[in-house]
Amino acid sequence: MTDGQPQAPTQEHLLLSQLLFGKQLTYCLSGVARLGVADHMDGAPKPVEEIAAAVGAHAPSLYRVMRVLASFGVFREEKGRKFVLTPAGELLKNDVPGTLRYFAMMFGDEWTTRAYERFTDILRTGKDGVTQAYGQHVFDVLADRPEQCATFQAAMTSSSALAGRVITEAYDFSGVKRLGDVGGGHGGLLAAILGRHPAMQGVLFDRPEVVANVPPGQFAFCEDRIAIEPGSFFERVPEGCDAYIMKHIIHDWGDEECRTILALMRDQLSPNGRVLVCDMVVSDDPGPTPAKLLDIEMLVVTVGGKERTEEEFRDLFASAGLRLNRIVPTARPICVIEAVPA
Repeated sequence: MTDGQPQAPTQEHLLLSQLLFGKQLTYCLSGVARLGVADHMDGAPKPVEEIAAAVGAHAPSLYRVMRVLASFGVFREEKGRKFVLTPAGELLKNDVPGTLRYFAMMFGDEWTTRAYERFTDILRTGKDGVTQAYGQHVFDVLADRPEQCATFQAAMTSSSALAGRVITEAYDFSGVKRLGDVGGGHGGLLAAILGRHPAMQGVLFDRPEVVANVPPGQFAFCEDRIAIEPGSFFERVPEGCDAYIMKHIIHDWGDEECRTILALMRDQLSPNGRVLVCDMVVSDDPGPTPAKLLDIEMLVVTVGGKERTEEEFRDLFASAGLRLNRIVPTARPICVIEAVPA
């Protein structure tokens, strides 16, 4: 029995309440990213009215959004409804290394929000939300929406630029003469690797509509060492490579589709060749990890895609005639998972 006095919320209640409001934070970040708010800020306090005028926003509404983001450290609020950009907020700028602006924009795009509307049905059926919403695979949906596809590719490019640094620092590419970057997008990862290895040749391989939009100058420093090939990795992979690399490709697909891709590579490899899968690895850590969170995104937006455990990678490679050789961690959650011919 209580004495009629209101009880303070428990820690468990506070925790769950904060988790439930994750949607609000995602949309706040997506909105300020799309408006380019951070690009109009620096270390000096600016009135919200000045920021709103610069980005074409309704100042009272923008204030409410920036106020909540400031409470989480994205901005710093000062007296007079003024805001300062923090180091975290810097990552929402357009042109900083490792920018998360396009990821923030993407998480608010229609194709992903409509997919999450089907979350309960995903749990009931195991069928991804994109297919339920659109009747198409996610990459077909993006192909029909050039603006959202451009945001997706920009997010992948910014991810590749950051991943390229930690991957090249962690993994020894010596001995690789010709590297095929399969599903390599706009070539950010391959450019980073070729920049560190001036004797290496590279092949960028992805869908025609993707490689057609490789940024000018992406490979200006190594034009004599790069080939760009359009194609589907379910039908073929580049020939003449002694190693293949895939960043965040295997996690997009179910085991059957991955087996097809890996078997095509296995057929092309010499006995000393290797396949390098750059993905997160789900560990036995019972706490929250980036891999577990990304795995939910794969559950919602891909057909059969998932983040895998070490054992799942070992079994997947074995089914395609490969052997898991080692897992090389990097300074970020992504790992280089190396497979060799069995």
